[in-house]
Amino acid sequence: MIVAGIIIFMILSYFLGSIPSGLLIGKIFKNIDIRQYGSKNMGATNAIRVLGFRYGVFAFVFDALKGALVMIILAIFQLTDLYLLSVNGIILDITILYGMAAVLGHVFPIYINFKGGKAVATSAGMVIAIEPFVALIAITLFFAMFKKTRYVSLSSTTAATIAVAMFVIRVPILVLTPLRVVFTKPGASLSTYLLEMVVVIALAVLILIRHRKNYQRLREGTEHRF
Repeated sequence: MIVAGIIIFMILSYFLGSIPSGLLIGKIFKNIDIRQYGSKNMGATNAIRVLGFRYGVFAFVFDALKGALVMIILAIFQLTDLYLLSVNGIILDITILYGMAAVLGHVFPIYINFKGGKAVATSAGMVIAIEPFVALIAITLFFAMFKKTRYVSLSSTTAATIAVAMFVIRVPILVLTPLRVVFTKPGASLSTYLLEMVVVIALAVLILIRHRKNYQRLREGTEHRF
């Protein structure tokens, strides 16, 4: 039953992640298909560019919420059996896998022929739910880079890189130093931190791949600025 429950919630997270927030907001409030304008992407950045700041921010919030929604549901209803697993006597927290499923849904949405966004906002929501301190630093650096360059693609890459670095660094810090007493999550193990590190690295690579055309335009000097 536990395995079936995990599979069901993974699928639910994927389907929630597949909801094209920016596309729906454009259709509902402005009768616009944002995939026909701007960068022709359905993500929050293009939603802000095409629909304006107010509607675009809603798209970002909804995209970020998708990355955390199933985690929140599991926590509220205390369905610990579906994310805290005992493996050879070690507690493994697989919460982040639900977030990863949502990010994959956002990038490869089943509702619109698997042509989705670039994973940034939904990944941000996932990291906020898993490690708010890391998310705060990454988001702060995103806005710092954006303020300096006005390039969302470069700012997203910076934030993803910083998040990866912090997830890598926190493994020895939280496991091998006295800081673990203060910062270690209840029930978390080295295996949990390693799993989260691997997932964050994988999603950062996905973000880089999804931005490859942006990097080409940056080299050519034709990338869009805000």
